[in-house]
Amino acid sequence: MIGKLLVVDDEIWFREGLVQLITGNQLGWEVVGEASDGEEAMQAVAMYKPDLIITDINMPVMDGLQFMEWLSRHHPDIRVIILTGYREFEYAQRALRYGAVEFLLKPFSLDEAYRVFRKAYEELRLKQLKRRVARQEEQTGLFRAALFGLPCERSLRENWERQWQGADFCILQVHGYELPGKPYTPGDIGLLHYAATNILQELLQRHAVEGLYFPLRKEAFAFLLKPGSSAKTYRIDVQEALRRYIELNSSWLELGAVQRFADLARQYGDHSGEGNGRMAETATIDGFALLKEELLALLVTSDLPAAERRLENYVNEAASTGLQTCKSRIYTLITVFSSILLTDFKHLKAAVAGEELSPSLILKFQSVQELVSWAREKCSEFTGIFGDWLNRQQDNAVLQAKQYIEEHYQEDCSLQTVAAHVHVTPNYLSNLFKKEIGTGLTNYVAQLRIEEAKLLLQRSRLRMTDIAGQVGFDNSSYFTVVFKQLTGESPREFRKRALDRRE
Repeated sequence: MIGKLLVVDDEIWFREGLVQLITGNQLGWEVVGEASDGEEAMQAVAMYKPDLIITDINMPVMDGLQFMEWLSRHHPDIRVIILTGYREFEYAQRALRYGAVEFLLKPFSLDEAYRVFRKAYEELRLKQLKRRVARQEEQTGLFRAALFGLPCERSLRENWERQWQGADFCILQVHGYELPGKPYTPGDIGLLHYAATNILQELLQRHAVEGLYFPLRKEAFAFLLKPGSSAKTYRIDVQEALRRYIELNSSWLELGAVQRFADLARQYGDHSGEGNGRMAETATIDGFALLKEELLALLVTSDLPAAERRLENYVNEAASTGLQTCKSRIYTLITVFSSILLTDFKHLKAAVAGEELSPSLILKFQSVQELVSWAREKCSEFTGIFGDWLNRQQDNAVLQAKQYIEEHYQEDCSLQTVAAHVHVTPNYLSNLFKKEIGTGLTNYVAQLRIEEAKLLLQRSRLRMTDIAGQVGFDNSSYFTVVFKQLTGESPREFRKRALDRRE
């Protein structure tokens, strides 16, 4: 998920620079619109519905603070970054009361801009995650209330009925966790139940099925699934995954379609044997979802060092707990890796992705030290996959830059021009080009031009000014200086020597 960004500044050259910076780097944002003052920005907000706005303070017609005051009244959920100079900073602090989340002081460094945009993107992902989790928890809580005949406000009940009317009510029955030849401890059974819950949630997301579920007991899960082919496939895949990854057999009990909120309690009560058992604690996926969103925010913005630090902290926290808790946390970590590789970055086609839903390896560890050591290897393997991916992206940027230079060396081929073409910052391209090619981009362009000039000096009688212009130099004097630096002789000396050899 990429965030939508609106850029507001009255200086067109500055807006263009910002747009180039954002689109040329993986910062998590897509520029959906631009505006030159507050009034234009108000119209752009209605048109583009941005998640984030970056706005200058000093603008004609309506300045940034007036625009923010309007924004705080009508669109308080939109986040804002303020552009300001040092002289305006105290004045700009008034923007805090209107909801500004960050300041960029002009002139700002690229590193500071990257930090601000990446931070804003991470906040956006986490805010959306909290909304999704809260909405899911509310819907699941109403599902539970209906199932057990608990009191519920009429408006909530009616809204819930409208959303889930016609959904299939069913129960997934696990046929026991005690497996032949598997001397599981009570803690191991808890991990298996957690693994089963995680598989149900992961497949629900992967199949894009609209549904709710919660555990009735360790051996039973209540489900509401909107009917359709995806739901049918989901049920089959759930049974197969439980058998494949945890060696558990299961079956689905069909209890009919739901028409009214009150129907669920009756349908559940009519099913013999269900309803007398103690309800298990609701398995939470908050830890899984939060860790996944944190990692995704860092990976999408190519901040691999920060992702590595987050993983190291997570493993260290798990290592400070007991063995069974550590197993659950490391299983969460591994399933997050699998989920990211199978859903959000499936184009990477990582071979390790599919097998990580199985807790079998984790169950075998008998000490926290061994488990943590294995987890660190998995973290290294996971970040290595993304490191290779980023390197391939970098190689592609250098390749594109070389192709552009070879086609346009007779024109403006400055570092800024080439960087704009390949959509990266000049500083980033300069460092990357030198690392990959072994020479700076400016020197590479000069060498290419001089090699072409050599051919013209040997094969034509063109004047020096004409040759200089044809290979991309603004004037013949500078051409002569560069030619002598790279070849050790002047263009005239080179031509004379070439003619002498020919005669």
